[in-house]
Amino acid sequence: YSLYPHYTVYNNLAFPLKSPLRKLNNNEIDNRIKEIAKLLKIETKLQNKATELSGGEMQRVSLGRALVREPNIYLMDEPLSSLDAKLREELRIELKKIQTDLNATILYVTHDQIEATTMADRIGVLKEGILTQVGTPQEIYNEPNSIYVANRLGSPKINIVEIEKINSSQNSSASFVGIRPEDIKIDPNGKYDVKIEMTELIGAETLVSFKSDTISGILLTQDNISVGEGDNIKIGINESKVLYFDKNEQKIK
Repeated sequence: YSLYPHYTVYNNLAFPLKSPLRKLNNNEIDNRIKEIAKLLKIETKLQNKATELSGGEMQRVSLGRALVREPNIYLMDEPLSSLDAKLREELRIELKKIQTDLNATILYVTHDQIEATTMADRIGVLKEGILTQVGTPQEIYNEPNSIYVANRLGSPKINIVEIEKINSSQNSSASFVGIRPEDIKIDPNGKYDVKIEMTELIGAETLVSFKSDTISGILLTQDNISVGEGDNIKIGINESKVLYFDKNEQKIK
């Protein structure tokens, strides 16, 4: 967490403010520290040594060291990656609130798609160091410019199928189609016959893994279903939501 273990939380937060270049007096430093500590809900920990803190508290102090400086832009490189799932969720919500309260610009690096979609105003997708697409979370999710980008967002991830396997004539220049799991439905009048391989209940939704002689994939439904592993079903696809990609895996507009 880049904290000084022999310092108190207060002194860890004060350290970046004591540079002669900042020309802050003790009252200004004290006010800045207390303001950030209150924002991060660590005001009762200011006299604790860093070694006396929990992992979540240390991460808050580490964030506080950046926030007290009031820069024009913050760079955060996977700041929540070392935390457990519960703390990640809590701090994700708090970070978004802090960003809004401070009206701060944050360049946030993450491999976690949930962090990206819930926290970002705009997302940039990198591939081998190259920025391949920039847009709002909705634009990246609904209009990915390649199969690579389409696979970056969405859980479960998008189904990618060779076009000849689904007998689609919607786009003659396409080599692949992309279908989000929520755009596939169990439908007695559906076009495709498949067999269920597995069902997984995840709260209010159910994941259904299916397979046929030509295709396999996952659908996501909020409906109560009475089918299970090994059952044969028919599925339908929301054709208006299908994405088409060429042989180079680039989206066809």
